[in-house]
Amino acid sequence: MLTKSDYLKFHQCPKYLWLNKNRKDLLPVISASLQKLFDVGFEVEAQAYRLFPGGVSADGESFREAIEKTAKLVKALTPVIFQPTFSAGELFCRCDIIVYDRRRQAWDVFEVKSSTEVKDVNLIDLAFQDACLSEAGLKVGGLHIVHINNEYVRHGEIEPEKLLKSEDVTKDARAKSKEVRAGVKSAFAVLSEKGEPQVRILSQCEDPYECPFIEYCWRGIPERDSIYDAGLDDAKLNALLDRGIMDVREVPDEFVTRRIKLLYVEAARSGLVHLEKENIRAALAGLAYPLHFLDYETYSTAIPMFDGYRPYQRVTFQYSLHVRRSPRAKLEHYEFLAEDAGDPAPALAESLKRIIGPTGSVIAWNSSFEEGCNREMGERLPEYAEFFASVNARLFDPMQIVRQGFYAHKDFIGSASLKKVLPALIPGLSYEELAIQEGGTASDSWPKLIGKGLTAAEKSKLSADMRAYCGRDTESMVHILDKFAEAAR
Repeated sequence: MLTKSDYLKFHQCPKYLWLNKNRKDLLPVISASLQKLFDVGFEVEAQAYRLFPGGVSADGESFREAIEKTAKLVKALTPVIFQPTFSAGELFCRCDIIVYDRRRQAWDVFEVKSSTEVKDVNLIDLAFQDACLSEAGLKVGGLHIVHINNEYVRHGEIEPEKLLKSEDVTKDARAKSKEVRAGVKSAFAVLSEKGEPQVRILSQCEDPYECPFIEYCWRGIPERDSIYDAGLDDAKLNALLDRGIMDVREVPDEFVTRRIKLLYVEAARSGLVHLEKENIRAALAGLAYPLHFLDYETYSTAIPMFDGYRPYQRVTFQYSLHVRRSPRAKLEHYEFLAEDAGDPAPALAESLKRIIGPTGSVIAWNSSFEEGCNREMGERLPEYAEFFASVNARLFDPMQIVRQGFYAHKDFIGSASLKKVLPALIPGLSYEELAIQEGGTASDSWPKLIGKGLTAAEKSKLSADMRAYCGRDTESMVHILDKFAEAAR
């Protein structure tokens, strides 16, 4: 049996399908971020059902029960069926929603997605459903994608007819039919193989989704300084693999187009740090005291949590701020973390405005993120619009010193990420001892913090862990900026 999910795995990578069927023992435990994606999908699906009043669920406790229930509902020409399940020969699929059109005597298929646009993989998905339902004897009418409308702004209760868009993609999905039918045969051929397919590691590992077998497939690749660290496209990677090249130091210069990656390759070869002192000094010359080192943590989801927000718009719930008022002044630290349910923006804005005055640079790593948060908070809170505009006008991004190649170290591995730069420049300072070590976990922790599922002790610990992580970000910026200044002397 080949399910719709199986086929989509095959479409991404034949090895993905084979491993998923034969080596489920290699699958990792579902991460918090992946579980969040599942939960968001269920929430969006529930809103989509509201667009089709009177729908009847065909879900069952087993595949057999679901198939039998679906068959009865289809035979009765039930106007709207949720989660219908079909088995046709060796094909199997579960749809999100099907609607019977009495005039055309055909079934329209609606696939619900939590994305904000139609993607190519969605068309493949619908083309498989079209094939399976047709094989099962149904006359299929239109094929539709129901997805998030990112222009929707919440005011009061969620309005599904505004939150969601339905696009008729029948023509585009059916244009994939020949590809899918041929792919089904190839997928069965892969499943019949006794050994796992040999597939080169290329972009399919993360496109269109991150493959859960990455750790297994990448086990033979060096953790660093491989050709996969040079930012190359599939064509160049294939050319290098054809020549047996795996070490980044052997990559020809003409293969690397991004300057930051080329400097990394050169640094990996020589072991030397690349410094452009004049450019670093010029960049730092624009800084004005007091220096404010600022970092935000945000949360976003498909269905806006609060009035005034769009789908996936950032809810800024936390900041860390280190302040250095003069070159020799003692470093000061301030922080804010919303621990109660409700829109945190007003309290955060009020708190931040008390600390950041009208003068002095505001320093943020990858500052376009903080700039966007400030702009959005200013739009929702007109009383703070002038303050946030002032902060944005004074932003300085130390990451640009790395991104523009003024400072290149082999241990950056061609990245300007704070998580790569910090251990290379400040070996004694890291995130390894922290309970929360990256932004995704920090973001996903906030709904737990403001929810009702934690004890007082658990909430206190989670709050402390979140504060420690955000504080480490701004503390790191202080030390890195000092390192840049020292190197430029």
